Amino acid sequence: MGIITGLIDLVLMVFELAVIVHFVISLIKPASNKWIELLNSIVEPVLKPIRKLLVEKLPAKYQTFDWSHLVLIVVVAIIRIIL
Repeated sequence: MGIITGLIDLVLMVFELAVIVHFVISLIKPASNKWIELLNSIVEPVLKPIRKLLVEKLPAKYQTFDWSHLVLIVVVAIIRIIL
């Protein structure tokens, strides 16, 4: 694995961790602070298009749960495997 590939893999791994932490925080719903706002600014821009797509494509009975975090984690994991 080259240096560039290793660096990209590290960034994707950290992003994957950020998505997991964001999911857990979204379940807990703590008071907002600068760290949560930072996490939201990193993860939310990627989650929004996925949410929009899922709302359009998923039947209503499956829309009671926010699947966007899971979809994003799977996509990032596939990208990491391909690299």
